[in-house]
Amino acid sequence: MGEAARRNALGLPPRGNNMQIQIDGDSLKDRVCDCGGKVFTNAFSLKELPALQSPSGQMETVMAQVGFVCVTCGLVIPLRPEKPKVELVAGGIDERG
Repeated sequence: MGEAARRNALGLPPRGNNMQIQIDGDSLKDRVCDCGGKVFTNAFSLKELPALQSPSGQMETVMAQVGFVCVTCGLVIPLRPEKPKVELVAGGIDERG
């Protein structure tokens, strides 16, 4: 018997954080492109998977999502919002970038 079945038989909840919360999407802040666009499509990079690492034993191509592309201007937006490039340093603010 596996752990999940054993926990279920004992009346215990499954392991892990399975808590679900309800979020109203209209209350969230929109990500907006520098051009003002609010509509995006997926951006993927294609990677070559060597035959030695491939389940089929042959070279394959795999996709990795890298961000989103603004439909209006074509700018690639990263998956996560970037942190500001301003750091606090002794004696003031240092703008790096």
